[in-house]
Amino acid sequence: MKLFISGWAGFKEALGDIPEDWYFINPFLDFDEEGILDFLKDKLSDTVIGWSTGGHIVLKNLKFFSERFKEIIVIAGFKSFTHYIKPKILRRMIQKMETEPEKVIKEFLINAGCKPVIPTVFNRKKLIYGLEFLISSEVSDLYSEAKNLILVQGLNDKILPIKALEDLKNHYPFAKTFLINTPHWIAFEEILKIRASGTT
Repeated sequence: MKLFISGWAGFKEALGDIPEDWYFINPFLDFDEEGILDFLKDKLSDTVIGWSTGGHIVLKNLKFFSERFKEIIVIAGFKSFTHYIKPKILRRMIQKMETEPEKVIKEFLINAGCKPVIPTVFNRKKLIYGLEFLISSEVSDLYSEAKNLILVQGLNDKILPIKALEDLKNHYPFAKTFLINTPHWIAFEEILKIRASGTT
């Protein structure tokens, strides 16, 4: 199993090019953080890719993932989202999610460089929970024995500043890092190129 853990509101339809042979998890809509770990507790595999919130969950549980995956790629990850984005912005998003969720989600997807495409039916309450998670969640422990950790961020990221990658580099000095000319979302084709160059 090759695993892709998406970001907040990172619907497969919005990302566009995730291959069918990758198992796709949309955080909070499929599983919360604890549910992801429970789902994977008896599984071993080659590669996990975590994007944005998904990458944060991977880093937050790096020992767990390192024991189960030979290769770990984190795209647009962060130690704490509110180190870079003011909590009041997320709280405003939560308020707007109560009345106009489609507008909030589409604005986020556009800023992230994704297609502004959302499913006809989605769970608004679970997405609100995901925003609440981002306000409080933080990577606290440094696990220095991760295998093949690759950190990637887009140079034109409108969601996270480049400092997020710089902070991760300081936290994980053993990791390979890539800063490339993309927005917050990086096309899967580009991710696979980085994967190839990062593991040779």
